[in-house]
Amino acid sequence: MLDTTPQASGPRRADAIPFGADQEADVVVTAGRRRRDFALLAGILVIVLTGANIPAPLYVVYESVFHFRPDLTTLIFAVYAVGVLMSLLFFGRASDHLGRRPVIGAALALMAASAAVFLAAENVAMLCLARWVSGLAIGLVVAPATAGLSELEPAGNAHRAALTATCASMLGLGFGPLLSGILSEYAPAPTRLVYAVYLGLLALAALALLLLPETVTGRERRYVPRIDIRLPAAVRTEFLPAAMGVFSGFFVLGLFVGLIPSFLGNDLHWTSHALGGAVVFLLFGVAAAAELRARELPDRRALGRGLLVLPVGLVVIVLAFAHASLPAFLVGTVLGGTAVGLVFIGGQATVNRIAPAAARAGVTAALFTAAYTGFSVPVVVVGVASVQVGTLRATTGATIGFAVICSIALWVLSRAGRRSSRTG
Repeated sequence: MLDTTPQASGPRRADAIPFGADQEADVVVTAGRRRRDFALLAGILVIVLTGANIPAPLYVVYESVFHFRPDLTTLIFAVYAVGVLMSLLFFGRASDHLGRRPVIGAALALMAASAAVFLAAENVAMLCLARWVSGLAIGLVVAPATAGLSELEPAGNAHRAALTATCASMLGLGFGPLLSGILSEYAPAPTRLVYAVYLGLLALAALALLLLPETVTGRERRYVPRIDIRLPAAVRTEFLPAAMGVFSGFFVLGLFVGLIPSFLGNDLHWTSHALGGAVVFLLFGVAAAAELRARELPDRRALGRGLLVLPVGLVVIVLAFAHASLPAFLVGTVLGGTAVGLVFIGGQATVNRIAPAAARAGVTAALFTAAYTGFSVPVVVVGVASVQVGTLRATTGATIGFAVICSIALWVLSRAGRRSSRTG
């Protein structure tokens, strides 16, 4: 509380300034810098993840330009997923040792290299190389950026940091296909212009990274890559349903990014690249909106609601393909996006709550390993199965499988909640 006692008149010496005024000014400046740094890091995350899904509406263009079979799209998608998982498994904890900034900088360099290969691509092999490198970059950036947001959040609010990280992720992942869909439909050089634009965005991200402080103290000079996704024993019970939730949610994301644009053209006869990109963006946009609406929910409740909604969204999508109904497909997209947003914010908030500070990037990497396993492996299976038995049967089988996974996750989540209430 400020001192309002009248002071004697006359000249005021520097040492007569009320104690704490300088400190208060420093606190205001520090808080302002933390808000700036927090916003910059969120922006960097958006830009890097924008590059992850740029090819989604372009796969059908590449098929006609490079004359390859549609089922090779599944291979290109799988190569990207392999890159993400390799990076998460071997470098998931790298930023806990080397610092956040160097690892994020390496991710930016890899994304620039990927965009350059896409610009020069002349065959499927170059597409696979570009996708693999972009996968390495995405796997490298998610853990340090998410952990860094938790450390830079001005008020130390872990839930707000998780909300920002998940919303930034969804917006970036959705903006890429929207941008590439529009440019490929209405601008020249449909498979190249978007990557030139993206290189400019990466340059802005690199400038922003130069302004960020390092949040890891006691950094090491070297890091030996190794598979190390061990979880502290104290967090495993809470972590399991969060991992199952994001595994299921990211299957929906992978389905839309890897296969839905082709499904739309082949099953619903919707061939516009711009509209295909807009549908993918709709899914991610709804997910971000769901995360914002769920910002006041406890992490267990958000996760539980998402696990309930997700199978419903998949059932509606299956019905849309069964009846070739575009309105039903859009309803399924909204339900799927809502479920993804809820499980993602619930899972990330759980990690921020349970992870020790020294292991935060490692636990975050474990969560994203579960996420990108769901993003890749089941989607590749569905893609291959759809060639053999058709889209409807393949997606129906996947829906049944994920309904079972969501049910088990809900049961584990309920048990973890009851155990926590007894010990609390």
